[in-house]
Amino acid sequence: MISSGKTIGIGFLVASLLFSCKGDGTLLGLYPAEPTVNPDVRALIQGNRIVYACLDERNQIRGITEKGSFSTSNRFKSFSFNPSSWLWDAHTAAFGEGLLVYAAAEGTSVVLRHSSDMGATWQVHEMSIGEGDDLISGTFSVVQLVVGPDGALWVLAEYRAGMDIRMLLYHVNLDEASHELVLKRNNAIALAIDFADYHSGWLLYRERYGPHDAVRVLKTVNGGQAWSEGAVLGHLNQPAIEAIASDVLLVYPQTGQPLYSTDGGDSFVPVPIGENGIKMCYAASPRVVYALLADGVAKSTDAGQTWIRLEGRTHGIDVSGMAMDFYNERRGIIYDWNKLFITDDGGESWDILVYPYDYLFE
Repeated sequence: MISSGKTIGIGFLVASLLFSCKGDGTLLGLYPAEPTVNPDVRALIQGNRIVYACLDERNQIRGITEKGSFSTSNRFKSFSFNPSSWLWDAHTAAFGEGLLVYAAAEGTSVVLRHSSDMGATWQVHEMSIGEGDDLISGTFSVVQLVVGPDGALWVLAEYRAGMDIRMLLYHVNLDEASHELVLKRNNAIALAIDFADYHSGWLLYRERYGPHDAVRVLKTVNGGQAWSEGAVLGHLNQPAIEAIASDVLLVYPQTGQPLYSTDGGDSFVPVPIGENGIKMCYAASPRVVYALLADGVAKSTDAGQTWIRLEGRTHGIDVSGMAMDFYNERRGIIYDWNKLFITDDGGESWDILVYPYDYLFE
């Protein structure tokens, strides 16, 4: 393992592996298939997958893996790695605004662990759920964590005790070590939540005793202090929300037709984005939105009304991944557990960056 803070020059090595011969043991020979052993050095290279990555204004890529955090300002010609341990796969997690948060429910309480230095150090915020209420037994689960554009943290949760089901939403202030219950609804099943800014947000839920395939939209314009009913949508398979602006949002299922609203969620129209499913959407600005598809990348330049499919391919490999992050309308990354793709021109062209696992240095 690379020692903490150690910077290693690997430009020539990575370049030669990527772009020279195409024989066994080169990186392009191993990727994008999941590698288990590098045949040249007999070293295992699984077990340190990328979990999260982001791009900032200094052309720096920072991220966290299963075993630590990394940072590079020159596309992995050199990089730093700091080992750390966290249970990323065991709990609900959220990333954004330089903040990493994951939640562990314990009975009728939840423990939030958060880091502002890419996992080098962690702080703990304990939430006692239902304090002063009647939530004294049963089970509590975190449906979704959201780090808002201003750094605000939202915890969408569900409480179950026998036949009792309640949807709960908390606003957490980590700086003040405080939290507030801003929404409680009986017999409601929480699905998804997102905020465009501190004031404007949307929440999707199903009524326990309502039509089984009806997804209901709640909206707030005052930071969650009050919520009003919006549209009622049809069946959606694992829906997610991408808040684009204060009155513009996308609701997209894992499979099926995405829905688009320009009136704050009161009405929606279908928009064609991808035929084989959408992994995630990302609003790089109120005007430019990207969609990571199951089989490619799409882009909108009119706030999500119309979409074009990008020709994403570099060095013989299709641009794909599990998530993406854009610093502005043109500069962004798409990343998977073992590699990253970066664009400087709004997705017209891409470079591939292979995360430098330890086997490169043995």
